[in-house]
Amino acid sequence: MSYSIPMNWDKEVDVIVLGTGGAALTAAIAAAENDADVLVLEKTHQIGGTTAFSGGIPWIPLNHYMKEQGFEDNREAAIQYIKRLALGRADEKMIETFVDKGHEIIRFLHDHTPVKFKTPEKYPEYYAHMDEALKKGTRSLDPVPFNMNEIGEWGNLLRQNPIFPPLTLEEGGAIGGIDFQVVAERMQNNVVTMGRALIASLFKACLDRGVETLIETAGKDLIIGENEEIIGLKAETKDGQTLYFRARKGVILASGGFEWNKQLVKAFLKAEFTHPVTPPGNEGDALMMAMKAGAALENMSEAWWYPAMVDPTFEYEDNVMAQLGGGRMGPNSIVVNKYGRRFVHEGTTYNDMPRAFFNYDPVKVDFPNKGPNWMIFDQQLKDRELIITMTPGDPAPEWVDQADSLRELAIKIGVDPDGLEDEVRKWNEYCEQQKDKDFHRGTIQFEALTTGGGSPANNLGKIEKGPFYALPIYLGALGTNGGPKINEDGQVVNFQGEPIKGLYAAGNASGNPLGPIYPSAGGTIGPAMVFGFLAGQHAAKQ
Repeated sequence: MSYSIPMNWDKEVDVIVLGTGGAALTAAIAAAENDADVLVLEKTHQIGGTTAFSGGIPWIPLNHYMKEQGFEDNREAAIQYIKRLALGRADEKMIETFVDKGHEIIRFLHDHTPVKFKTPEKYPEYYAHMDEALKKGTRSLDPVPFNMNEIGEWGNLLRQNPIFPPLTLEEGGAIGGIDFQVVAERMQNNVVTMGRALIASLFKACLDRGVETLIETAGKDLIIGENEEIIGLKAETKDGQTLYFRARKGVILASGGFEWNKQLVKAFLKAEFTHPVTPPGNEGDALMMAMKAGAALENMSEAWWYPAMVDPTFEYEDNVMAQLGGGRMGPNSIVVNKYGRRFVHEGTTYNDMPRAFFNYDPVKVDFPNKGPNWMIFDQQLKDRELIITMTPGDPAPEWVDQADSLRELAIKIGVDPDGLEDEVRKWNEYCEQQKDKDFHRGTIQFEALTTGGGSPANNLGKIEKGPFYALPIYLGALGTNGGPKINEDGQVVNFQGEPIKGLYAAGNASGNPLGPIYPSAGGTIGPAMVFGFLAGQHAAKQ
């Protein structure tokens, strides 16, 4: 943070927004809607951030799309569900603000912008097996397809997603069942879906409101005025030019988390990881600026955890790209640690399953599940499911370890062979009994999310047909979710709980207002958009 006020500003506006993801663009729309002159700064050469790279699905209780499709929801049920998952680690006022304001913001976007959604009827809540959960329908919202021609040349700068085809969630964009004719037509007509559709439609709303966006311009330092308020921002372009931007009403930090900053990861998270499941660029710029400004921090040891898998030949932006994998919750597979032992229900949600990686053994003085851990499976699974980029029917690629026996496989991957053989024997017995006595596979919604929930038939199957395969599962993350603490207006607060005047944050650039939880599909984007909107609205009214 700089106390040195420049003699001349390169540009003066009402509100500056850092980032072009869902939180940032929603903030820009809200500020512009309230008559603010808005400038958006994007560090990279592409727009969309992590949101464009994602499914683009916000999780919003009480939204009108649910009601129109006949799904019931109520305020108290939504609040209690969030509180149940948060286990006391979220502020009740922030939960209530999210529940009360979220559906109003979605209605505003529907009525006044090109941003439109649909309730994916075949995609239930992740925790539908729990008493507190929604039993019918979902609070997740699926972006409708969007024609990128509507944003002109900016469409060429929209971040690519190398994994999801141009299908909606319900059409199979993230769960298989691809209609290749629809995919071809949309690609030919420049129609996008999921995260790219959300960003393109939000960006169109920004363009309609005269919001200016500068790419390859990174925020470097907040500038503080004589009355201790944030009055502007020092930025730097790709070619090293320093720029000073005056913000008459506020600066909104919405430029993502810090998962690509090894120093910050080591300083704050429970464990180091080398496989972010996000595009490069989220290096904690907003976090470091907020800390210099005296921001209180919250949720700093948490991330949106993910059990990452890797095809070492698959690259994205000059990095080997960790992927979402597959197969870990179906029959004929288990996940084991270096001792060859199962340690977790393999089919729990992607945010929950990696939490078992942090278990500490005080006798061995070891983190036995630190990883890499291994998904062990047989030819039956190989013949049936897409696993990372390995398709059924094709020979296993060289980067996949395989062997004719479990013992040989264990030796090859450095796992205790006695432990693995014993664990597979026990697993096969559980499959015969149709009951997993150790970790209760076949009992929760997520492990058979779109086919009626977990059951022995869906999720228990012997590992018995060779050859046998092993793939490492690493501790990965869809982003960090700790950062500067915000209030119900999106204002960053200091350690006394007082707002830092002129400073706001949202999305992964802030501490998640719902704590370390991922309530269902869109559990990151929902709060990001809601508090981004509230931040933009509040800043514009100053």
